[in-house]
Amino acid sequence: MAEPLLLVNLLVSPMVDESSVPADLLRGCLSCAYAGKRKKPAVMDLLITGDPEITKLNRRHLGKDEATDVLAFDDGEMEDDRLRLGDVAVSADTARREADRRGVPFDQELLFYTLHGLLHLLGMRDDLSSDRAKMHALQAKAMRDFGIEPAAELVTRLEEDQDE
Repeated sequence: MAEPLLLVNLLVSPMVDESSVPADLLRGCLSCAYAGKRKKPAVMDLLITGDPEITKLNRRHLGKDEATDVLAFDDGEMEDDRLRLGDVAVSADTARREADRRGVPFDQELLFYTLHGLLHLLGMRDDLSSDRAKMHALQAKAMRDFGIEPAAELVTRLEEDQDE
């Protein structure tokens, strides 16, 4: 079997139940989304962690003393003949809380955040609501391209972003 265009080095923090993390789903969908955008072999690191650790990362790197859903740190270096895209950190605590609040499956909420991080590594920004809506639409497309129909509540959130 051919190696995927995007290698995802997945690290699950000890504060997260590793069995709750759909590793194959995350790696597969991220690889599919990347292959739809780029043709150069690449690698990225993905950390699934909890609110305490992502708060520390947010404070250290962005000066914000609060939990967030996803952080992305681009790199652009080469690693073993692959472009090193960078690092993405996702809070499983935030994903669980938001999934429960919105009635979305946890796996989809977590996947949504990881795809968002990948898009940041590829240079997309979400400072403006129109940019955020474009990113969210690409995240939903990546899910569909991988064979996952986003939950209705996730689609509603995307439509709300477009209305802002």
